[in-house]
Amino acid sequence: MTTTAETLSLLAERLTPLLERARAASARRAAPVLASLSIELDAAAPPCLAARAHFLWEQPSRRFSLAAFGEAARFVAAGPQRFGDLRRRLQRLAEGAVIGSAPTASGPLPFAHAGFAFDPSHPDNVAWFGFPDAVAVVPRLLFTLSDSRLFLTANVLVDQDTNAAQATADTAGDAGRLLAAAPEAEADETPSRLLDPGSESRLYWNDSVRGLTDGILRGDADKVVLARRVQVESDASFDRGAVLRRLRSRYAECTIFAVRGGEACFLGATPEMLVHLSGRSVRADCLAGSYPRGATDREDRRLGEALLADEKELREHAFVTRSLREALAALCSDIRQPEEPVLRKMANVQHLSTPVEATTDGPRHVLELVERLHPTAATAGLPRGRSLQLIREHEPFSRGWYAGPIGWIDAEGGGEFAVALRSALLRDDVASLYAGCGIVAGSDPDREYEESGLKLQAMLWALNASKSEDESPLPSGEG
Repeated sequence: MTTTAETLSLLAERLTPLLERARAASARRAAPVLASLSIELDAAAPPCLAARAHFLWEQPSRRFSLAAFGEAARFVAAGPQRFGDLRRRLQRLAEGAVIGSAPTASGPLPFAHAGFAFDPSHPDNVAWFGFPDAVAVVPRLLFTLSDSRLFLTANVLVDQDTNAAQATADTAGDAGRLLAAAPEAEADETPSRLLDPGSESRLYWNDSVRGLTDGILRGDADKVVLARRVQVESDASFDRGAVLRRLRSRYAECTIFAVRGGEACFLGATPEMLVHLSGRSVRADCLAGSYPRGATDREDRRLGEALLADEKELREHAFVTRSLREALAALCSDIRQPEEPVLRKMANVQHLSTPVEATTDGPRHVLELVERLHPTAATAGLPRGRSLQLIREHEPFSRGWYAGPIGWIDAEGGGEFAVALRSALLRDDVASLYAGCGIVAGSDPDREYEESGLKLQAMLWALNASKSEDESPLPSGEG
């Protein structure tokens, strides 16, 4: 087994000449050039990486995870053109990069991570300070665990004045400190409590749902996704490592993510993949329609069968599936899906799910697909423009990055993005949680409120605001 010292020696041996090549390329281009080197490590990922990463992406059931540290390059964009702006800047950087021979892996290694606000037209600069409309980061150091193989990628932005030896020493030093760092001590979990929003919050919810259903009957929209926000307070600052451990223990089939924005951290365990692109192969996920899990196998089967037969939930799911296919059709051919939805079971909730596969009509970048798909009918509604306007009118807060796309990109333009659901924004000792429900003709305010409470349970439990996922701290009549 290779020791840490041997790993750092190999990194330095290969990185210095790569930086010299990048410096020469920078002189020719009169612009900075990215140098990127990946090596394979023998050891499993150190336990300190997840809790300390600036960006974390874990899919335990797929044995895939990313832990990113620092910034070699950072791109920020705003407004309606944010997806295209970031895509073009990342493509320019990748096309001019000097890349060391990558180790053999199942596919290209991730190159950058990115996140987007749900709706840049509805900003909240106070609650979501540190989380811009759109940001893409090429990390200085990236650990990728794929199956049982661990890779370390080092990225350095080089210009004509870069001292290759010094940059190598700095990079190897940072990598060495991460590899040698001891795991953070697991402190005693501090209970947290739901802040009372007042009874007017529930009344506002009821009025909004009724107003939306009346508008839908008049033809204003087919569906609108209305979200709630609740806040949880702790006696001490939230320990994001403890929250991630809880999510990992119960939601291995989800994508667990965490991204730092200044002093805050946005994290969660989302069940919904927005899109995955590898070469020309596309995968997406339609997830809409929810029921709770049963306390026994018999009750669970009964609830699942009821969900599969629920006319309102099936109608909502059909809206999502139809809109996803229409969005993909502009960039893809050979779009395929099962004839009927299936059940996707989580620890405390089950959803209607329809996986969709397609083939792009030519070389495409994953951010092109993200731009076409976001926001989906599952997070905004139909038609998209009108549903977004109704959300702005009826939600008295900004969603920030909740329900926005978050994910990673490789140097060839492939990658994967999830929808940032089942999540919380942690800032010191206060956490903001969000959950949405699809409002269609016939939606009942009480039923939708209960469904949103069900969706909040995963994060309330992870934040230690409830003793179990089945015990809701949400008071009746309050939101």
